[in-house]
Amino acid sequence: MTTGGRVAGRKCIMLVEDTPSHRKLYASWLEIGGYDTHVLEDERDAQRRAEDVRPDAIIVDIRLPNLSGLDVIEGLKTTETTRTIPVMALTVLDSPQDKEACLAAGADAFVTKPDHIATFLDRISGLLA
Repeated sequence: MTTGGRVAGRKCIMLVEDTPSHRKLYASWLEIGGYDTHVLEDERDAQRRAEDVRPDAIIVDIRLPNLSGLDVIEGLKTTETTRTIPVMALTVLDSPQDKEACLAAGADAFVTKPDHIATFLDRISGLLA
């Protein structure tokens, strides 16, 4: 599932999220923020799609049905073609251990759900800086 096309001069964000309502919410926030979005509902395609799309940043939900978001992040960060793409872990988990696990897996940022649009877009901007 892709939302919007890639427009020259605009940053592209890939969103890996299994929950339909969350996909819709975060994709709309990214579009409001002026980003092109590439949305995946199946995390098993994340590595291949990241290599094809070459997004400017990737947002990965941590609690996914088929593969842990931590495994997705580790895969992205250990593959030559995707290791430099900034990754944000987005999760309902909010303990210090959860944050530590996400950062240890290679996430560049950690955000807990739910978030507010302004805070979310600020985090994306910081991730891309």
